[in-house]
Amino acid sequence: MLQHIRVQNIALIEDISLDLEDHFNVLTGETGSGKSIILDAVNLALGHRGSRELLREPDKPAQVDLLFCESNPRVLQKLDMLGAPADNGEILISRRVMGNGRSICKLNGEVVNTSLVKEVGSLLIDIHGQHEHQSLLDPAKHIDLLDRFSEELIPCRQTLTGLVEEYGQIQRELNRYSYNEQEKERRLSLLQYESEEIEKASLREGEEEELNARRKRLQNSAKLREGCSFVYGMLREGTQEALSAVDQMGEAVHRLEALTDYDASFLTPLTESLQDAMAVADDVAAEVRQYGEQMEYEEGEMEALQRRLDEIYHIKMKYGHTVEEIQSYKQGLDEEIRKLTHLSETVDGLRRKAQSTYQQMEAVASQMSEIRKQAAAEVEKKITEILGTLQFQEPIFRIQIQRRDQISTKGFDSVTFMIRTNVGDEVKPLNKIVSGGEMSRVMLAIKTVLAQQDEIGTLIFDEIDAGISGRTAQSVAEKICRIARYHQVICITHLPQIAAMADYHLYIEKRVEADHTKTYVRSLEPDEMSEELARLIGGAQITETARRSAREMKKLAQDWKLKIA
Repeated sequence: MLQHIRVQNIALIEDISLDLEDHFNVLTGETGSGKSIILDAVNLALGHRGSRELLREPDKPAQVDLLFCESNPRVLQKLDMLGAPADNGEILISRRVMGNGRSICKLNGEVVNTSLVKEVGSLLIDIHGQHEHQSLLDPAKHIDLLDRFSEELIPCRQTLTGLVEEYGQIQRELNRYSYNEQEKERRLSLLQYESEEIEKASLREGEEEELNARRKRLQNSAKLREGCSFVYGMLREGTQEALSAVDQMGEAVHRLEALTDYDASFLTPLTESLQDAMAVADDVAAEVRQYGEQMEYEEGEMEALQRRLDEIYHIKMKYGHTVEEIQSYKQGLDEEIRKLTHLSETVDGLRRKAQSTYQQMEAVASQMSEIRKQAAAEVEKKITEILGTLQFQEPIFRIQIQRRDQISTKGFDSVTFMIRTNVGDEVKPLNKIVSGGEMSRVMLAIKTVLAQQDEIGTLIFDEIDAGISGRTAQSVAEKICRIARYHQVICITHLPQIAAMADYHLYIEKRVEADHTKTYVRSLEPDEMSEELARLIGGAQITETARRSAREMKKLAQDWKLKIA
């Protein structure tokens, strides 16, 4: 269940916190008080798109925190498989939106991407709003709704997606080889030229680095010779005014040796160390001299070196940034040359592979179609039964499954929801006949069956009461209340019939403070609930008659809930 919501710096909301309860939670309030903003904030936390326009104060970040507590073992197992384990059953989802439009999602304090948040959210909560109303009017969305009723379709869809991608790749490859003889020869000539160019370059790992180092030495050879000569002179030759470093160290050794008779234990090791240093200096002098003498190069060496570097740069510009990439590119060239050289065999092989893959696609799509038909029969029965409790007279709900010519990642089925809402009418596509109020009830029926199938703990309803009133509103309220016996339900409503059924009632209000409008939320005590029901019944002017009706409505709701308990 969703235990806690905190929303900061979004639209009218400065900073509010909502503690929610199990079973049936209702949110009511005046129009424009911010009820739908709370739903928008929840959607934002669950990975839906957000923008800086949401921010109440642009120079401050907006943040939404959702704290869930989950105990269903199957849901917890799925969360583990997603890499989002719930310690002690708690899942904290957070989303922060900055003034520059960037956002950060966190799951239990760890930064994650929005796709993971959406997956996790889909296991924990289902939200019905205006968007879901529209999805029922779009037959293209019906297949996805139907597929949610059968877990068997999940691996089938995954398998078919892989096969469709493979088939598409084969078709693209076949298109690549749909050459006439002239095109084939032209393509083959280009491939052979590129392969031979790479072959002639004879690239090897590390060569470019070696050449650059050699070029640097050649460009600075005069400095290197001069510097080495100077160092050699200092170490071995000295000047008219001073002995060389090696000679001076030799003098120092003689002096120390003469003194060892007076303190051998201390001076002997020092003498030996100085002798070692003198030997090292002598070796360095010899190597420096030899290195400096090598800083001569033949005329034309620099030009040859630069030509080789230019050749390497040219090959890299055309075929890859590294020797490994270039060799891999050449392997691809050689493979395509082989295929073009034996074009008819290549095309025949691809056609056989395409045929085999398509047959596998057909087999999986047929399996999916059978699973859908079985699921559809069960879903039709359940939804028809529920519609009968929502003030439809002898309703019929049908799921039409037709075969399309092409196979997609969803198979070859086309799914259309059909309905009859009045006795004597024909069964027609859903988007052809239902009104706004009927659509709300149809969606409620679908959500009821889906909630049982998905094992989703929390359901949020917004605009589920659109276009209904009277006895129909009472039927919808009773159906939501039945759902709330096994799920946490959060319902944003303006109907007293629905609000009266609530186990926990939150009131959303807006106040003007210091020339700023702010949204606040508070939980209602029993007497406050009755007063809010009276407002919903009577409007701005709350009369005693409205209050009596509210108290009676609340009592009838409590009696009805005790009856079904």
